[in-house]
Amino acid sequence: RYLGIPLLASRLSHMDCKVLVNKLLRRTTSWLSNSLSFGGRLQLLKSVLFSIQVFWCCTFVLPVAVTKECDRILISFLWHGVGNSKKGGKVAWSKVFRPREEGGLGIKDARSWNRAAIMKIGWDICWRKGSVLMKWCYAVMLKNKHFWAAPITGACSWSWRNM
Repeated sequence: RYLGIPLLASRLSHMDCKVLVNKLLRRTTSWLSNSLSFGGRLQLLKSVLFSIQVFWCCTFVLPVAVTKECDRILISFLWHGVGNSKKGGKVAWSKVFRPREEGGLGIKDARSWNRAAIMKIGWDICWRKGSVLMKWCYAVMLKNKHFWAAPITGACSWSWRNM
């Protein structure tokens, strides 16, 4: 483990992400959310819970089941004040995840955020060739070819193939 994230060379399993799910649940149960207003819970969700999730999204391609579970915890905390409530929400998730300008709450779903964060890594590989990590990627993974022209072989890691 490094900075709270497991160090793996293989595909990230649901069990590997239990740390993320448990961290979100611990945070939601530790707050006295019954005394928080809806706006207070929304602000905590956006500033604290979402940042924990984003930290993982910027590092790994998360399994779909994990992103759905993270979304369920966030929405449950927003509507009911606890992260593990089995009750339904008051509004459909698709409406909650819309931008504020479209009538939503401005919350981003974990799956879309994970895709965007992984695309940012691809962008960095394409355009930031000066860093040590990017030089290593070009020499070892891309074999001095362009990112889009590089062959995807069976020797590549699961994360690299999904990027």
